[in-house]
Amino acid sequence: MSLISLLTACQTLGERKRAQTLQDTLRSYEATVRWSSGQHVSKFQDPEHAATDRTPGRANIRVTGYEVIQGPTMLGDKRAVQTAVIQFVFQESQVVKEIADQQEWLYDEAQEKWYLNSQLPEFK
Repeated sequence: MSLISLLTACQTLGERKRAQTLQDTLRSYEATVRWSSGQHVSKFQDPEHAATDRTPGRANIRVTGYEVIQGPTMLGDKRAVQTAVIQFVFQESQVVKEIADQQEWLYDEAQEKWYLNSQLPEFK
């Protein structure tokens, strides 16, 4: 019976570690969107499955807001979703825009890392 308890404790520890890794990844993603105007968000995609367009950000925008409106929500052990609203300004025209960033994250056990599996935000 102690073996079962040990296995259960390990599983719980693994789940906690995965959840903490997700939180860390989401915070890093938010900071990258905010401070790089989305130019470096492609680093969050799995390199093996990344889109060919690796530069969705634009140099002429400034992100002014990032608000999580739903999530993160776990959908099983290795999948999570989150929706955020990103506000940004075109610097040459000072036009304020807003987009919904619907994110799907998948966990890679081999690398112990979460990867963005959804479209990168498009600032247009």
